[in-house]
This record gives sequence, structure tokens and C-alpha cells, in this order.
Amino acid sequence: MLPDILDSNLRTVFVGTAKSTASARAGHYYANPRNMFWDLLLATGLTGGVRIDPGDDRTVLDYGVGLTDLVSRRAASSDGLLRAGDFEVPAFVERMERVRPLIVAFNGGTAASRVARHLGQADPAEGPIEWMVAGSPAYRLPSSSSANATGGYAAKRAKWVAFGEWARGASGDESVAGTGQTERSFSGGPC
Repeated sequence: MLPDILDSNLRTVFVGTAKSTASARAGHYYANPRNMFWDLLLATGLTGGVRIDPGDDRTVLDYGVGLTDLVSRRAASSDGLLRAGDFEVPAFVERMERVRPLIVAFNGGTAASRVARHLGQADPAEGPIEWMVAGSPAYRLPSSSSANATGGYAAKRAKWVAFGEWARGASGDESVAGTGQTERSFSGGPC
């Protein structure tokens, strides 16, 4: 399976449910061409206008972005194929306690719902979440998967753009979008 792409000093960690079978085969996050994650990440402005390809997934660290999933030992192209025992929520929370990102962003409702239940919270709606994960503010995004096409791509993209604006405000870094410049230095990335 794919290892987490995490480090300390991260602005945002995107949390998926599980790697798709296409991503597991390719050895890179969001490698299924029908998954729009990389285009949506670009739309957030968090990579300073740089589009990252799945084969370069580790370069997200250069922009203060990390990637992880709640299910690490199994690939599944549909959340419906996962069993209750596949979800490693306590281990995820421990990872977030260790890396302490500024923001935890859930890529879809399943991951957010599983963490909410573990923390004794109600399932969150899309947008900023009232509760925190390991001391970090959290946000629920619509899933980048093409299987989640509610409202169409334009509506989904608009929600990811709104997240980028919120994230830059939450991290005190309004200068990121489109400039490649940040007020905070990230390991190996623009500063």
C-alpha cells in the first residue's frame, strides 16, 4: 500500500477514505484519471498555481500539504467495498497528533463521518467543521472522486476554491494563491 505523505510543519493534510485500486497499482495517490483531486488541489491555490501530477505526489510537501487515508492496509475503488475493521481511525488521530497540521481537510463525507463518530461528534456538513482533530481545525470537502458527481464538477470545484480561501485565511497566509510565495516556510518549498 501507499505510505502517508506527511511531515511536520504542514499547512493542510488531506484525508481520504482509502486508496483506489488504480492508485495502489500506480504507487501514487489519486492516480485514477477519473479522480479530480489534482485539478481540485490546484484550484485551491495551495500549490501556488502549480499543477502536480500523481507521479509527483510527494512534491505536495513542498507546498505544506500532506496526504493520508483512514484505510491504509487495503485498496478499494468504492467506500462500499470497505469493512468496519478496515478503518484505522485511532491510528489516524495519532498521526495528526504527531504532525500537527494547521488544517485537516477531509476529502469526502465517509472519512469525515468515521472520524466524527470516533470523536463522539455529529457527522459534519460540507465546509468548516465545528470540532477539531488533534487540535487542528477541520474542513469537509466534497469527494474528488468522479463517483461523487452531485451538483456537477463546477459546483465541486467552487467548493474546493472556497476551501482554499478559507485555508489561507485560517493559516494567516493570504499570499499563496497563484504566487508560489508564502509567509510560512515549508520544507523544500517556496518561502
